[in-house]
Amino acid sequence: MRTNAMRTVGIAGVLGALAVGAMASSVAAASGEEPCRIDTDAAVIRQAPSTSAARMGIGYRDQKCRFHGYTRDVVWAHITMKGSGVDGWVDRHLISTAKEELARTS
Repeated sequence: MRTNAMRTVGIAGVLGALAVGAMASSVAAASGEEPCRIDTDAAVIRQAPSTSAARMGIGYRDQKCRFHGYTRDVVWAHITMKGSGVDGWVDRHLISTAKEELARTS
């Protein structure tokens, strides 16, 4: 009986580790922070990089934020709003970063 309980815990632990590993592999490691700004009328800031994730707040055009990094597929950007401190994820097309503003366009 004791052996079965240990197996169950072991399997649950393995499944939990796999779930955490899958979530971590979809998010790129932050390589530092840089200034950013909201580049659309309103950007929904989500708790996780998914359209089904809970809404944490809304950022409005020209509000300043800190950019922390992208998901591995470069679809979502991790940001923190400067004024409110709201931390979350937005579609990468809805922000501009300092690097993008300094890049040559010609």
